[in-house]
This record gives sequence, structure tokens and C-alpha cells, in this order.
Amino acid sequence: MIDQIKTKAKELLKTKKVDIVIGYKKASDRIGAIPAFIDKEGDIDKLIWDGYCVYNLSNYLKDFPGKKIGIVTKGCDAKSMTVLLQENQLKREDIFIIGIECSGIVDEKRKGGDIAYDERCKGCKPATPPIYDVLIKEEEKKQAPRLEQDPYESVRKLETKSIEEKFKFWQDEFSRCIRCYACRQICPLCYCPRCVAEQTQPAWFSKAVSVEGNFSWNVNRAMHLAGRCIDCGECERACPAGIPLRDINKKIEKDVKELFSYEAGVDTEQKPLFSSFDKNDPEDFIK
Repeated sequence: MIDQIKTKAKELLKTKKVDIVIGYKKASDRIGAIPAFIDKEGDIDKLIWDGYCVYNLSNYLKDFPGKKIGIVTKGCDAKSMTVLLQENQLKREDIFIIGIECSGIVDEKRKGGDIAYDERCKGCKPATPPIYDVLIKEEEKKQAPRLEQDPYESVRKLETKSIEEKFKFWQDEFSRCIRCYACRQICPLCYCPRCVAEQTQPAWFSKAVSVEGNFSWNVNRAMHLAGRCIDCGECERACPAGIPLRDINKKIEKDVKELFSYEAGVDTEQKPLFSSFDKNDPEDFIK
């Protein structure tokens, strides 16, 4: 696969179809992978592809305005791009998508023992990106232990709790938030020019590291992603406090799917959830 990625990336740069290729390269520890930004043919050999390519590279597309970009794309990255295209944050003609069949990425936080798939991969169905310009398939199919797992298993456990227990659970979790905003910075869909967390007139919630301020920030952000989050899991991976942010996002995702039969990131022709009207939507006020 890596040879095919390099060949395509080199061709794109050589023919000037793109100005830059976003992919992955080895980290300094020679094990992990970090984003790579290649604009010279001579640097193409730095590109890699393996289970350590965890970053959602679509987050970096906004950093190159006016550029033609080639991007190495696994399924969750492509779903993010689909949402960004729906929301007119990207121009499809400016992006060449090198789609990659993905059998799952590793759990970076697991130390020692066997290499394990990340939790976000165990409920992931599409190994093939929903959009691409060229698709690079795995030479040897790998069976990731994921399809048999209920993607909402952790959510269903929380749903069995009482309202008071749920509130206490999230109070305890959010009390550990240090308001570093790593979740926001790593999220491809947090692109507002001015975040609500930084507005002072009016101030939507306290900026102080407090139970009230932390709770407001995390709930506001989760609701902002309703019908948009594609569960790439980058927010939880980046959180230094280890808060289970995917659980709150997955709960909203589950509700959106059950109430509106809507799944984010699967179709560029589909209208964003809150930009569409369906007379069959639940709740009488719509009628």
C-alpha cells in the first residue's frame, strides 16, 4: 500500500495537480506516526501507512487556504470531509483524496502487551472511505474485531442509570477538565472563527476551571457537534485528563440516528441535519 501511496503522491506533485500532500510520517520514536506535509517530490519517501496513523488529517485542510491539496484519507477522515463539504467549508475541486482501506488503528494509550485496536474502530463499519478520487486497497485483508461489537455499548450502560446518577457521573468526569481546549483544537468540525468559549460579551459560561464552567463548556461543545460528529475519537485521544468524551458524543449520535434516521458524514449530497426539514420528524411543534 505504501508504495502505491508514494507513487500517487509523487505523480500529483510532479504534474502540479496539487501544491501539497498531507499524509503520515514516522514520529521521532520511530514507532508512532505524525502528520506529514509534503510539497517536494524529494520528500515523498517520508510517507508511511500503518496502524499507528491515528490522526484525522482532515483537521489540517483549513491551514492551506487557496492551495490544491492531496490528502491520504481513511474512512473517518473522509466522513469528516463529507461534513465539511456539506457545510461549505471546503471546495471539492481543491482536494484530491487518496482513499485508504483501513482495518483499524492501534490504541496509543495501551502500554505493553499485545497491540490492541482503538475502541473507536471496534464499532466502525466502513473500511472504505465514503468519498475518494483514488482508492488504495489493502493487499492482505485483515479482520479487525469490530463489526460484532455494539457501537453503543458504553452508551447503553449509561442509559440504565437514573438522571441523578448520570448527572453525578458527568459532574465527576468534567471536574477533571483543565480547560486546555485540546478537544476543540483537534476536532476537524470545530472551525468557528471565534469560539463561544472565548466570547465575553455576552459570556456564555465561566472560563474558570470550575465544575459549573467545565460542565457548561463540555455540554455546549457536544451539542454543537450534534448531527455533525462522525466519531473519529480525536477529542478523547487528545484529552490529557482522560475524560470519556466519545460517550457523550455517541449518546447524541445514537439519539440523532433513532429520532431522525440521520448519520453524519455518509453522503455529500445529503443536507446537514439542522439545515433540512422533514414533516415526518418527531415532535408536534414541527407541524
